[in-house]
Amino acid sequence: MKNKLFFGMALFPLLIGAQVGVNTTTPQKTLHVNGSLQITNELNVGGNATTTGSAGTAGQVLKSNGPGAAPSWQNLAGVPNSTGAVIVVNGEFIVAQEIVVQLTADYTKTTPVSITDPIGNLNNVIIDNENRYSGNAATNSFKVSADGVYLVTMNAQLSTTNGQAPVLGIWNDTTNNWVARVNDRFTAPNNNLQTYTLLTSIPMVASDTYSFRITNNAAVTVKQLSSGVTGSGPVTQIAVRRLK
Repeated sequence: MKNKLFFGMALFPLLIGAQVGVNTTTPQKTLHVNGSLQITNELNVGGNATTTGSAGTAGQVLKSNGPGAAPSWQNLAGVPNSTGAVIVVNGEFIVAQEIVVQLTADYTKTTPVSITDPIGNLNNVIIDNENRYSGNAATNSFKVSADGVYLVTMNAQLSTTNGQAPVLGIWNDTTNNWVARVNDRFTAPNNNLQTYTLLTSIPMVASDTYSFRITNNAAVTVKQLSSGVTGSGPVTQIAVRRLK
């Protein structure tokens, strides 16, 4: 027994700094296993000589960080448990920020002035997966979580004086200017309805605040519902979704 213990103690210093091969005589790394590997408990990565590496959390995947760096546990999507479309930005999976809102009642801009008004009653929030939208009976505003390009879809049914040219779009509250807008001559007879649609993609920045607005030189109403003898349903909807 003493001879075996002495032999083990004498051999151990020789292994310090050596490369160890399992089923290979030419190991390429500190530990080189030529065959299968079974792990029945956690797998820890990172750490150092005195600290334990991370075992990650349930649902995460192991991501390579390149040569010379320890891999790391990452979420498959950038916003876990979030509702929305998964996109790839700079090689990373993320859930795209998305805001979709509808009216809970008609909104009427009554003051015939040239300044823009935030559209009120846009507080039926269909989706706001990063909780960056705010709306009430009189106003609304939102922010984007990251600089990027965003898809804008606006569909609104309006009523105003024939011959007017209402403007509908997204206003930058920080810089006080339109960043996306649609305007057209209102050709329906007075008190009748005309639908305005805006479909575009624009750059937006996380440092600024935005709002959905309307302006007109006469009173204008944004309709909540499209109604007829066969029924009614929501007609005005506004959506913003990150593309890249």
